[in-house]
Amino acid sequence: MLQPAVQFADVSASRGGRPVLRHVSLVVPAGATVALVGRSGSGKTTLLRLVNRLLDPDEGDVLVAGTSTRAWDAIELRRRTGYVIQDAGLFPHLTVADNIATVPRLLGWAGDRVEARVDELLTLVGLEPAVFRGRWPDQLSGGQRQRAGLARALAADPPLLLMDEPFGALDPITKNELHAEFQRVQRRLQRAVILVTHDMAEACLLADQIAVLDAGEVIACDTPANIRGLADPRVRALLGLA
Repeated sequence: MLQPAVQFADVSASRGGRPVLRHVSLVVPAGATVALVGRSGSGKTTLLRLVNRLLDPDEGDVLVAGTSTRAWDAIELRRRTGYVIQDAGLFPHLTVADNIATVPRLLGWAGDRVEARVDELLTLVGLEPAVFRGRWPDQLSGGQRQRAGLARALAADPPLLLMDEPFGALDPITKNELHAEFQRVQRRLQRAVILVTHDMAEACLLADQIAVLDAGEVIACDTPANIRGLADPRVRALLGLA
C-alpha cells in the first residue's frame, strides 16, 4: 500500500487567537486529487497552508511523505511542493520562462536542463514555447497566467501540488478550458493534489475525493458521487440543493 502523500492527524489551529481548525483528520492518497470545499471562513486555506509550513498546527500533526512538517526543513518542503494561487502569482519582473525556471535554478539545475524543462512544461500546459517564453506576465490573459502558474508549480517535478482557488477569477469559458487542461495534465502526471475551492461543481468534476469543511471541522469526506447523495443540510447547501 502506498504511503499517503499528506496526512492530517487530529489537527487544530488558530489565527490571532481565534480557533480556525478543530481536530481535523484527513488523508490525501498519493496520486489523488482531494478538494477542500466549504463556505468562506470554514478553514480551507488554513488547512492548505499547514502542508508547506506557511502555518504550524497548535495541536496534532501534519505528515508529508510520512514525516511531520515540523521535522522538515521549511525551504526544502516548499521546494518539493508545487503551489498555485488565484491569478497565478507570477513574478511581474520576470518573463514567463524565468518564472517557470525559478525553483530549478534555486536547486542548481544545469542551464540546458532548465531550458529544456521550461519548454517541456509550456508545451504540457498548452502554451507554445516560441510564443510565450519571453512574454511578461502583464502580456498574458488570465487563463494564460494560470497555465504559466501551473507550469511554474510543476517545474521541479514535485510529488505534491497545492492549489488555492486557482480557477476562481476566470470567466466561465476560460475556466472550463482550464478544467479540461488540468484533467489532462493530472492524467499524465498523477500527482497528489489538494485543491481549495468554493465551487462544489468544480470539486465534483476535478477531485477523486471531496472534504467538506464547516466551522473548522471536516463534516464529510468521500467520493463526489457519495457526497452528492448526502442528506446533511450543510453539504446540500453547497450543492445548491438546500
